Amino acid sequence: IHRQLCLLLNAENIFHSMADILLREEDLKFASTMVHTLNTILLTSSELFQLRNQLKDLKTPESRNLFCCLYRSWCHNPVTTVSLCFLTQNYKHAYDLIQKFGDLEVTVDFLTEVDKLVQLIECPIFTYLRLQLLDVKNNPYLIKALYGLLMLLPQSSAFQLLSHRLQCVPNPELMQTADNTKPSTGFKRASSSNIDYTELLQHFEKVQNKHLEARHQRAGRAEQLDRRVVL
Repeated sequence: IHRQLCLLLNAENIFHSMADILLREEDLKFASTMVHTLNTILLTSSELFQLRNQLKDLKTPESRNLFCCLYRSWCHNPVTTVSLCFLTQNYKHAYDLIQKFGDLEVTVDFLTEVDKLVQLIECPIFTYLRLQLLDVKNNPYLIKALYGLLMLLPQSSAFQLLSHRLQCVPNPELMQTADNTKPSTGFKRASSSNIDYTELLQHFEKVQNKHLEARHQRAGRAEQLDRRVVL
């Protein structure tokens, strides 16, 4: 239904509206599930190719505004937030987010989502990201972010997949050319985007603290119910 809506109406407006609604959603578990679903649609649907291109470059004020809007709702799901940063080439912020994962409650569901993100990185959607691994000098935070995901994973098939990919990253000494002083377009775009990444990171922490509190409350209610059943 959502894909059809994006075909019939303006996809950017659809995602903007959904993000605004989910930002006000009080059922945090539902919000996290919805964000995960919307992110999957955004990253994999052929109908949203144009929207992905807009977000990938963040060249216009409208695309930057959409990124910030999506980001605030996407914070309901940590791994989804990182995938949005990968899509928009905000690699330093993705690395900063992964650093925050050490303070989160790591569950089986969380690790499953990291596993799925690693599988997604191998898909055609992220071809440009994999090619940027050739430019080691200008994409250090992309490599650090991928290594961060690797360290989060247990030694599973996804761990082996990402480990093999990172083994293909070339030695920067071998990749030097005569024109090695050319700045990367990614950093130039990020520096001129006027996005307050510090404020976004604080918002991420705030939302995740709410999720932690809600999970503990649900666990407490479940424990009380179990005791009543035993009695």
